[in-house]
Amino acid sequence: MADISAGAWTALAAWLAVVAGIAALIYAWRQYQRAQQQTAQLLQPNVAMFMEPSATDWHLIELVVKNFGRIPAYGIRFEFANPPTVGKYESAYEDRFVDIAPLNLPAEIPYLAPSQEWRIVWDSALDRRELGEAIASRFDGAVTFFDQPTKHGKPNRHQYRSTAVLDWATLHPVERLELLTTHDLARQEKQKLELLRSLLTYFHYASSESREEVLRAEINRVRSAADELRDRYRAQYNHAPISDNNVENVAFDEAHTTVINGRHRRDVL
Repeated sequence: MADISAGAWTALAAWLAVVAGIAALIYAWRQYQRAQQQTAQLLQPNVAMFMEPSATDWHLIELVVKNFGRIPAYGIRFEFANPPTVGKYESAYEDRFVDIAPLNLPAEIPYLAPSQEWRIVWDSALDRRELGEAIASRFDGAVTFFDQPTKHGKPNRHQYRSTAVLDWATLHPVERLELLTTHDLARQEKQKLELLRSLLTYFHYASSESREEVLRAEINRVRSAADELRDRYRAQYNHAPISDNNVENVAFDEAHTTVINGRHRRDVL
């Protein structure tokens, strides 16, 4: 090391500087490519396919195709190994058997703008539950789409593919409890006031009676009615069996909603 001249040290330092500069350029180039790739991913369509309950009727399930990307998607097509199926309930036989047919999907969705979606009513969860294992519940598929429209057949656009698993088992159970709306709550309060007014009227006329045997008879009648009402509600709400397949009676202090075989009945207290 002591025999190395100053010129050799200068040349070595120059070579080290060149190597460090090349390494810095390679790092900067990779960072630039990564940024370009991230920008390209952001500036491309992102189409997804999924299923969700209808906003107007909870037991109706819709198939939705939505573009979550920042640019439009073109030529959206469906790919299914086994296409989604639906029961042809309008042509059910006398023995309640129905034919199973593929869901009527379009051959292509020409265009979806950013945040735009296409949807179709797939099936009813109530009707599908009655079919049981006779109809498939899981469908593996995908959607393919392009980032540009077709221009005179030139291959100047990129194709993308998004996979999806459509599984009816992942949805909420068919037995669904709905809370009362504000209108229903107001109606309940009005009925409670009517009940209170009727009780006060009854008390007014009953208290004007002076005969002891009549008052005792009225007391026993009211007490018997109160005990009967209490026992009925206690048996109905506290001791009724609840199963997964058949919800006999379900009560909440806030909602007072009863579900029977997937149907709803609101009890007025």
